[in-house]
Amino acid sequence: MYLTRFFWWASLALGLIIAWPALQAPFLSDDLGIMQWVLAWDREGGFWKVIGTGFARSFDVPNHFYRPLASLTYGFDYLLWGFEPLPWHFTGYALHIFNALLVGKIARALGSDALQAAAAAALFLLFPLAPEVVIWFSGRFDLLAVTGMLIAVFGHARAQGFDRWRALSLLGLALGLTAKEAAMQAPGLLVLVSLLRGPAGESLAARAGRTLREVLPACLVFLAYLGFRVKLFGTALQIYSSSDPTALPAWPVLLDRAKALAAIPRLVFADAPLAGALALGVIALGLPFAAAACWRERRLSRAWVLPVGCALLSLLALLPHLGTNFSQGEGSRFFYATAPWLALALVPALGWVRDRQRAVLAALFVASFGLAQAPVMAQWGRAGEAMRALVPALGNTAAALDQDDFALVLVPDYIGTVLFGRNAQGGMATPPLQASNLLPKLVPVIPADLFTWPQRIAQGDVAVIKGREVAPRLDALYCFDPRRDRLEQATPTPDWRDSASFLTAARVFARRACGLDVP
Repeated sequence: MYLTRFFWWASLALGLIIAWPALQAPFLSDDLGIMQWVLAWDREGGFWKVIGTGFARSFDVPNHFYRPLASLTYGFDYLLWGFEPLPWHFTGYALHIFNALLVGKIARALGSDALQAAAAAALFLLFPLAPEVVIWFSGRFDLLAVTGMLIAVFGHARAQGFDRWRALSLLGLALGLTAKEAAMQAPGLLVLVSLLRGPAGESLAARAGRTLREVLPACLVFLAYLGFRVKLFGTALQIYSSSDPTALPAWPVLLDRAKALAAIPRLVFADAPLAGALALGVIALGLPFAAAACWRERRLSRAWVLPVGCALLSLLALLPHLGTNFSQGEGSRFFYATAPWLALALVPALGWVRDRQRAVLAALFVASFGLAQAPVMAQWGRAGEAMRALVPALGNTAAALDQDDFALVLVPDYIGTVLFGRNAQGGMATPPLQASNLLPKLVPVIPADLFTWPQRIAQGDVAVIKGREVAPRLDALYCFDPRRDRLEQATPTPDWRDSASFLTAARVFARRACGLDVP
């Protein structure tokens, strides 16, 4: 027992050390939108009333998001800490630790010993693709959805009839469904648990009947949730307005989406391919050894087939909703719901060795995951440093411009695989990050949107932004260099009146001065 506790606490300490640079990162990308939501809720008065009504309405228009649980946690963080990012990160990381502990509890419920359970929890904690969920505040939807699903599975695995564990399972299901639509896969997970955990010699008919009785309460909760979505959105399953999960895509489309998912780890580990390959190798080699160990111990279906089946279900549940090729490596959050089941499927491999050798092998497993997670966390820390440099640079640049001047600032949408400026251009130049609204003088722009600006300037958007009559103009073009964390100015300023020459000059400037690619 002492060895198991030491192993867990050492793994937790390792996780915190690896995560520390990223835990200091400020709000990035979509996080700046969260800041504006919270401020809007505060302005509306009755802060908790506004958040509470989120349980009865859509989270986003035109998309069909129902995600009030994360809003509740954002409200707590804001009221307790304002917009100080470190405590917000501690909230997210504490939830991640809680999820890891749930993984360990599920391992015990499925028959693993204490060391295997601790190893499963540690592997999940240090899962290399976890940072996008754990560090990015906008990833908290996925974080809480997995929390709910793990509670649901743990309670379901412990339940005997309709007891307190069944009630806990239903509570977890409800929490997951109010966190993010990704938790819609939870009833399928519960079906797998019931089907694969039955006693030896149980007939197929008896197994099917028991499964039906065990999952019926969860199915009723799920049907009520779907009915609520129909009332709220007019559709039960559609989440994104641009995709319809009920329209089964053609096989080539599904294959393309599967390839896009498979490419994400390669892109995420681009800065440390050997570390990434080591972690993926541990998974690839560990799974068959774990299966063989479970076969030898006569618990294959419960201890290995079950988590592998849950992992596959978590990935298959994504395919109908994906409509984007994540060429930058964004999207590693999609693997967060798969991580618990991979960890649970790996740890039976420890059964091939005994005593202290098992602890050594478990430590090697965990170390391989930590080695791969470290460079990913470092990317988030690096992006945080860049944002801390960019925000004051924008303020200083705006202060140096005359009242009639207007400038564009090219900012990267990603730094490595970390979301940076995407969906955040306005937030960088407005309160609460800035003391005042800088947009009348300068507008941050991601490279993909620059081509629209010659026409926007020509049609009078500068006057609209300034809120007064001003002739179409562009007085300066800047770009932010994430390699040196500073703004560079184009000299001379490209002429916006000739769109083609403007874009050509801007491409050359952005590439040479800041390493940014303008399409």
